[in-house]
Amino acid sequence: MYIRSTGLGKTLLKAKAANIEAIKIVPETLEKSEDGDEPTRLLMTMQTVEPVHWTVRVFVEPPDLRRMLWIVLKSPSILYWSLRLLFSKGPKPKKIESDE
Repeated sequence: MYIRSTGLGKTLLKAKAANIEAIKIVPETLEKSEDGDEPTRLLMTMQTVEPVHWTVRVFVEPPDLRRMLWIVLKSPSILYWSLRLLFSKGPKPKKIESDE
């Protein structure tokens, strides 16, 4: 996948999805909360591979997940292209080792 950020100017980052997991950690510290009342979130970990090597962690909250699903389901073209990409036979992505 490719990532563009307004904070990086015209830099284009090449990245790979490394992991998705349901987890109960504090996003600011990446540790379990002391009182144990942290909600479950989806943690999507991506690795940028060019031009820099970074680990990008995205904490998906329930409203975010509902919004993403709503966007996909209400737009037939996004659903169509998502399914088409899912079953296409493109080059197999390289496995990226997580730093955790």
